[in-house]
Amino acid sequence: SWYISMDSTTLRQRERADLEPLLHEEGNNTGDDDESHHHHEDTKATRCPNFSPGSISNLCSATLGAGALSLPYAISMTGIIFGVMFLLLSAYLTIISINIIIEACVVTQQFKFEDVSKRLVGPHMSIALEASLLVFCFGTAVAYIVAVGDILDQGLHSITFLWEPDSKFVSIYSRERVMILFWTFMLLPLSLQTKLKRLEKFSSLGVLSIIFLVIAAVIHSIIHGDVIGSGANSQEEAATSAEVNSLLWPKSFVSMLQAFPIIIFAFSCQVNVCQIYEELKPASSITDTSDDVPNVMTLLKLKQQMMTTITRNGILLCTILYLLIGVFGFLDFTKTTTDDILINYCIQVTHDALMTAATFSVFLAVVVAFPFNILPARVTLKLIFDRLKTKRRRGLCSKATNCFCLDRQPRIDEDTNSQRTSVSLEIDAGTPIQSDARGSSIEPLLDDQFSGQSSASLVEHVLITLLLSGGALIVAILVPGISIVFGLMGGTAASIISFILPGMFAQKMKERNGSTSRVGKIFVWGGLVMGILTTGTTLYGIFNTDSADGNTCTLN
Repeated sequence: SWYISMDSTTLRQRERADLEPLLHEEGNNTGDDDESHHHHEDTKATRCPNFSPGSISNLCSATLGAGALSLPYAISMTGIIFGVMFLLLSAYLTIISINIIIEACVVTQQFKFEDVSKRLVGPHMSIALEASLLVFCFGTAVAYIVAVGDILDQGLHSITFLWEPDSKFVSIYSRERVMILFWTFMLLPLSLQTKLKRLEKFSSLGVLSIIFLVIAAVIHSIIHGDVIGSGANSQEEAATSAEVNSLLWPKSFVSMLQAFPIIIFAFSCQVNVCQIYEELKPASSITDTSDDVPNVMTLLKLKQQMMTTITRNGILLCTILYLLIGVFGFLDFTKTTTDDILINYCIQVTHDALMTAATFSVFLAVVVAFPFNILPARVTLKLIFDRLKTKRRRGLCSKATNCFCLDRQPRIDEDTNSQRTSVSLEIDAGTPIQSDARGSSIEPLLDDQFSGQSSASLVEHVLITLLLSGGALIVAILVPGISIVFGLMGGTAASIISFILPGMFAQKMKERNGSTSRVGKIFVWGGLVMGILTTGTTLYGIFNTDSADGNTCTLN
């Protein structure tokens, strides 16, 4: 989702517009009945309940996503006990970090993650945030291509006549070629689109596909699983204590460090919460006013209370879904659990209708979500390029005798909000946050993004898209598995966005009151240490992973 930056005047106008109906309901009870009735109707039209299902859906949409595919694999590395503990700990830390970010929005009265960062910790961290957002978008695009490759590979293998001994298809087939062809004729054209509003109607598909996959995974594990399904009934001997311990406890300390960033990535949604918070409208009337001027801070505090409830319920729902797919997916395949749970279902062998439908729904959601990850990455990269070009022009003009060119070039600096576009990511989910209230905010950027611009701008648009989308394809072909992508993003960009920056926000807000934030210090140093350790172990795992495990396809 995309949002145009607003200056403080526009912000206060919007806040007053939201607040006016509430003020009139309390202050105009003595006026004309018709007028009071009119104000009452306006108030009813703008209210929403404290328990906001739409906002909870938006938060889940920003959280749930392709990261769920690797959670059974993460549980297999940590064991059920530590896996459940890590999931609950990650959920708890996510709630704390979101609450810190919302508090920062209230204090700064900024409603974009990067604007809050710039206001509290300075422009130097805004650059680090831009880099993290770029890495996050690019990494998510890589993970989606890997997932598409895995699903297409299974789908084509399920078509029996293609694999007959005399078929030429067998000699020319490879997973990499299929990925390249699909990227060329489907993903690249979607990435090049400048009008993505048509895809907004599919924005809820990501959440629905994950919910469907969770339900299907639980049913499959109960019916066919190695532990509680037909696989367990077919065992000739009872499970030994060593086998039970292997299910409950981690393989090693290194395996735990490799699993933790995968779980952290699955809960990443922090960059979206500022926009979700901004869209809220309080249900309570506000009577604390002065000279009939709306109390903006009171409104922000009411919205903060609503956001606290939304965060708690939304993350709780995501945690339940993650626990179900993580635990039941692991119990379904135990030792043979792969880093993409869809591979384990072997639909090309079993032809299971339920798992085939679940796999197809995830496939469709990933394809639709792919351009929504290229879009913010493209704009972020273009902002970086424009900043570098501006600095170069200024450098050239400073050496010239005539510096009129400085006045003719558009200034791109940190204080020019009108030329700066916020990048709001669907991390992890890869599906854009969408509700009826958000349509007007997204519309300016989803429609005619390059309309009226020169052919040079279109060429730049195509080249940047090729760089990002083509680079994601190359990395997807080379990467050993989807869990590696999630692990690297969880240890790098997610650590910065989910822990280090919120921790710095907490510290800066406390410093304004002359005190220190213990939570902020824990988040900053904990995020830094865990980011370094988990990234190091993920890189170590790339060169020390048994590749045969990922190719196991058995019929339970």
